[in-house]
Amino acid sequence: MQTIIWLGDATAFFAYAALFFIAAIAHSKNLTHRLLSLFGLAGCFWASVHLAVKLEYLSTSWLNWAESIRIICSSLLLYSLLNQQVQYLKTLLSHPLVIGIILLSFILPVLSSLLILEASWFFIGYLTLTIALLILLEILYRQAKSALWGLKPLILALGALLTYDFIVFADASLLSAINPDMWIARGYLHTCLVPLLLWSIKRSKTLGINIYVSREMVFQSSLLFAAGIYISIMAVTGFYIKSIESQWSGMIQTVFIVLAFVVLFALFISESIKRNFKVFLEKNFYANRFDYRVQWLKLTNLLNTPLTDNQDFYQRSLEVFINSIDYDSGALYKFKNRKLELTAELGEKYMNDLGQCHCENLLYSLLPYIQQKHWIIDLKHYQHHKNRYPELHLESAEVESCPFHVVIPIYQQGNLWGLVCLNNSTGEYLSFNWEIRDYMTVVTNQVGHYISQHEANKIITENAQFAAFSRMSAFVIHDLKNVLAQIDMILANAQKHKNNPEFIDDTFETLGYTKQRMEKMLSQLMNKTADENKTQQSISLNQLIEQVISNQCQNMLPAPQFISKSPIEINLDTEKFSNVLYHLIDNAQQATADSGRVTIIVDQQPTLAVIKIEDTGCGMSAEFIKDKLFKPFETTKGNAGMGIGAYDAKLYIEQLGGRLIVNSIVGQGTEFIIELPLTDN
Repeated sequence: MQTIIWLGDATAFFAYAALFFIAAIAHSKNLTHRLLSLFGLAGCFWASVHLAVKLEYLSTSWLNWAESIRIICSSLLLYSLLNQQVQYLKTLLSHPLVIGIILLSFILPVLSSLLILEASWFFIGYLTLTIALLILLEILYRQAKSALWGLKPLILALGALLTYDFIVFADASLLSAINPDMWIARGYLHTCLVPLLLWSIKRSKTLGINIYVSREMVFQSSLLFAAGIYISIMAVTGFYIKSIESQWSGMIQTVFIVLAFVVLFALFISESIKRNFKVFLEKNFYANRFDYRVQWLKLTNLLNTPLTDNQDFYQRSLEVFINSIDYDSGALYKFKNRKLELTAELGEKYMNDLGQCHCENLLYSLLPYIQQKHWIIDLKHYQHHKNRYPELHLESAEVESCPFHVVIPIYQQGNLWGLVCLNNSTGEYLSFNWEIRDYMTVVTNQVGHYISQHEANKIITENAQFAAFSRMSAFVIHDLKNVLAQIDMILANAQKHKNNPEFIDDTFETLGYTKQRMEKMLSQLMNKTADENKTQQSISLNQLIEQVISNQCQNMLPAPQFISKSPIEINLDTEKFSNVLYHLIDNAQQATADSGRVTIIVDQQPTLAVIKIEDTGCGMSAEFIKDKLFKPFETTKGNAGMGIGAYDAKLYIEQLGGRLIVNSIVGQGTEFIIELPLTDN
């Protein structure tokens, strides 16, 4: 029974202490916040005095001062809420009602200590103060208007406490004595209602205080709290077992308690249970990391913004990924024909040549695991928690030297389209918990649709260009036939006048050469409309290259040099592939001075046939290779070229399942590498 008498005041003290602590550490230090801190401190004093009196450490005269101080602080808090424009306590203390409450609050304890007032008049004085506070609270309720939503918990809590005090002091003024049961209940009532003040702090802009408590601290505290509840339940159960009158009850109780602690210990060392519990807390008791309405609008606006002249949709997609988590650098890779192709990079220089090699080696090591698990890989997390990636084995040196820290897979229709690698040069990395992973999954789906749409539009646009080219070819062929007929007529008439100067003979020779040239152009244009679905056949790649060099490339300097490191048999369309080779070799010759060198090297790898076409010509810039080399109808030859040779070569090689790689340095030369898959025998 003694515990019940003082326990309410003890819990009220801790409730007011929490209120004081939260208000005291607020960044905002306006008058209302300072008075809220003072109100919490007064509550601590009030509860501690009541507790000390009930434990007989202080005399009952201290109770009067505790009640007066709490009433004064309550009046100051309410009046500051009514007058938000008041910034100084001196101004607040000059109000007549506040002065009256303060004076009466001090007079009552003094008169009581001097034994001047009878008990009933003493209680009537506190009843009057309580009514004055209720009036202030009622005025606050009526004037709150738009702020009422935030202040409702505070008004409810103070209203309930003041109403109860009104009942207590009204009863005491009639009987000239305090009801002991009602007096004991006050501590418990304050304990229950002070949390409403904390709720009001959270809701109200006037009282709003931003408090950050780390999730790890909440997680650990929740674990201890859950363990405490578990132990309490086990203790009650053990007590019940002991209460059963049996000669084995003591033994059963001992076994039960030991097993209960074994289960508790097992739960504490289980990483999966703790991880799931942490996710549960984060999902249900924490605000989200991002304002997703704002993030979604930002993402949508960025995707809908028109592309600039020096930007493609791959770069825009990478920008969306980077901006979605406030990083500043990254790279986007496309997974095609079991190879990773860098399509975009943003930020500072993402990787040097050596770093790119190491980076791609790491990505190829990650690919099987990503395709199996469909996971976002946080390399920083992997370094510290390798046990959570049981099937993933990466070299520590490669992870350390990697220029990014997170790898996000992009899927289209269930198939891996590519990877996006992100990093933050400031070193401030996000922890990719369940929330960030879910958020990035949504971003990835949206960007994946964006890329798919633009790639489809690109194919449609190219097909439309080729359709226009086909229509144009019909007119060109018609015009070429007319020109050819005219040249035939000129030659036929000119032959009747051979006896004139040698200039006429030179003219004949020139016209004949022009005729041959036009016939060749006409043949090339007509071949563009020919059937491309010819059957493939097994041929000797070495012999085919030698034929192309000897029949088509010997009339221009520098003459190509052919080096065969191994004979290769391969299945392909002879005529089509001959045109591809001729175009690449002819381009190398045109880009190289007569004194330079053009070399064709054929080699074989375990699963690939490799053809290298090297020259010592003028070379190409990285921007030209990326933006123009393989873009159809882009040419540097003016009217002499159509701009589809390199594009056609790359497209055909990729149709064979291979790839065309270009390495070039301006002023030093260019290397085209053709990789073709070998047919299994």
